[in-house]
Amino acid sequence: MEVRKMKTLELEPLAKRWTVVMVEKEYDEPLWDHDEVLFPRLPPSLRVIRTPTVAFKEFLWELLTREKPDLVTEERGRRTDREFYEENPVAQICAEKGIPLYPADVDENARYYLEGRVNELKEKRDEVLRVLARKGKRLSLQQLEYLRTYAQYLHQELEEEVRKVEFEVREAWITMGILERARKTEKDGVLVMHLTSPRHVEGVAKMLRAMGATITHVKLEKRALPNLNLKFPPTRLGRDLELPGFEVVPQVRAMGGEEMPFLLFFLDTEPHVSPFDISLAYDVGFNAVVPYGGVTRETARGIVQDALFCRGPKGVKRSSFLIGGKSLEEAEEILRVVRESMSPPFETSVVIDPHGAYTTAAALVAKLEAGSKKLGVRGREAVILAGTGPVGKASAHLLAGLGFRVRLTSRKEERARESAREIRERWGTEVEGIRVADQGEALQALRGSSVVVASGAPGVELVSEETLRELEGKEPMIMADLNAVPPTGIAGLRPDHDLEEFRPGIFGMGALAVGKLKNGVEKEILRRARLEGRGIYDLDYAFKTARELLGAEREGIKLAPLVLSY
Repeated sequence: MEVRKMKTLELEPLAKRWTVVMVEKEYDEPLWDHDEVLFPRLPPSLRVIRTPTVAFKEFLWELLTREKPDLVTEERGRRTDREFYEENPVAQICAEKGIPLYPADVDENARYYLEGRVNELKEKRDEVLRVLARKGKRLSLQQLEYLRTYAQYLHQELEEEVRKVEFEVREAWITMGILERARKTEKDGVLVMHLTSPRHVEGVAKMLRAMGATITHVKLEKRALPNLNLKFPPTRLGRDLELPGFEVVPQVRAMGGEEMPFLLFFLDTEPHVSPFDISLAYDVGFNAVVPYGGVTRETARGIVQDALFCRGPKGVKRSSFLIGGKSLEEAEEILRVVRESMSPPFETSVVIDPHGAYTTAAALVAKLEAGSKKLGVRGREAVILAGTGPVGKASAHLLAGLGFRVRLTSRKEERARESAREIRERWGTEVEGIRVADQGEALQALRGSSVVVASGAPGVELVSEETLRELEGKEPMIMADLNAVPPTGIAGLRPDHDLEEFRPGIFGMGALAVGKLKNGVEKEILRRARLEGRGIYDLDYAFKTARELLGAEREGIKLAPLVLSY
């Protein structure tokens, strides 16, 4: 028995700007022989129309010359390799232009599987029809009515199955084929030209838009021109037949043009908006980012309402908000105002990440959690050095939520206790604030701890080599340093350390290792906010996302928001 390895159908939005020019072909490209269940079968004499006209080939040549796409895709249908790559006029044109052509259609093994289900239904229907044909006159009215009903039911099932495969399933495979090729093109602003059957224009365009693509639809419209003096002797088709001439006119429309672009309104409490977040927003497919600096609770409401009401109930879902700023308290206050400013149906997605603190803390704690499990760390004591800033507070909350006894430090005891109080009031999480003003106090605080985080200012060493020497050789300890500027916060811990033993029994996690996951978390959150158009994406959501991404990376899994297997 032949075993066929079937590819999994996965649709994951492309995290960059890309455009697909959908060129509508002059005919439909059949997938299989079951086309006849839904569409009339073409007799052999009519199959000649399933080939591009000279006008179409000239138009395609001009389109490729003008647009210069990075690649071209086309439905393969049931064509062989020879028919698709060698005898296909499209392949010949692409080869002459030096543009790669790729098939985008149902995987061969998946089609084999799908045909099995359809063949089974068709066989059952045909068997009932054969019984009706052979024994119809000998059957009672009751038997005849039953078999007719059964045949109608089977034919309806067959039609529904073929329709599902031809449209829902096939269009998803076509979309994935285009996505895969665009994703492999290592540039931003990818331009794909896809040649599509007329019947699949709308369905594939809808899926591609959901994947973040901008769609333009191009087709050639043939118009008959009566009483035209033809410049060539036509074949005689009938004594009284008057042959028209034709003009072929390109028709171009931006599909989904009625849909508004994806906008991100960036509300930052600082005077100058961070270019870091703006860049990531463009990377995940926002068409435009509108930055507002120096936003206060007094100005936020007007900005939000002006941004929402002008787009209508449908367009509002294509507007999102990102709240930033160095102060966690100010950013959370802006979030409160934004939420109060929205009401059904004028509601959309809101991301809060004050100065990157939430995504950084989420990435840090997710990696600490995974590292503790990997190393078999049994202790539940955590210390966050210089932890009174946004990242320190957010990390303290998340670690406490995992069951750690968390102590947060500052050079001034009152400031540490005030930060602990703020954490308790904001998230309901209990942490302890203590003073650590020198290496003696640092050693005392770190003894018996299993997790240590240095979140101080750049270029400030918080744990010296002498202190580390006193701590080494005991139970496994993980130390994370969020400072990439030398000298780092923990002596000898490099920014690129990723759970590496840099002292006996002490495993280091550097700023670059944390930063890589942090960037992935922020991108994923912004992407989801753009596509879903609803929800609040806060610290707890960021931590959930970090765990998902880290788990997928560790297990070699590729996240796919939409997975259909057949």
